[in-house]
Amino acid sequence: MEKTVSSHLVFPHSVRVRAVVMTRDDSSGGWVPLGGGGLSHVVICKGRSSEGRGRREYVIRGERLRDRAPVLECAVQKGLVYNKVNPIFHHWRVDERKFGLTFQSPADAVSFEKGLQSVLDKLDRGSDSPSSSTPEEGDTEDDGQASVLVSHRQ
Repeated sequence: MEKTVSSHLVFPHSVRVRAVVMTRDDSSGGWVPLGGGGLSHVVICKGRSSEGRGRREYVIRGERLRDRAPVLECAVQKGLVYNKVNPIFHHWRVDERKFGLTFQSPADAVSFEKGLQSVLDKLDRGSDSPSSSTPEEGDTEDDGQASVLVSHRQ
């Protein structure tokens, strides 16, 4: 299997899952697919988010499988609240935006939740602040999986 190389490497405790990325539409009172819908690869990685002003941080990114279009970029912040609605739908809120994932399986949901919880624990302890890491540190951490988010190269 050929890997796509990207400047956003997945950190050692992360996973890559398949899910439909959702957002909350308060006007209709429901959850709707983000970016036109469709199944996406979703990863948690160390990188620079578009709103991060060049700081390295943990970011949740989603890329639609059918056309590799980016559909989600969300910085993981201390205090993020993660909600498990059912075995395959989980959601969280960042500032005023709400994001959700409809996973392909309960196992994917559990894997993603564990990876995100690991990041949140590190941020709470202050033991792994990605914004203070050097580019060399962030660029060498890899679990053998390369993120497929080539459209977000810095």
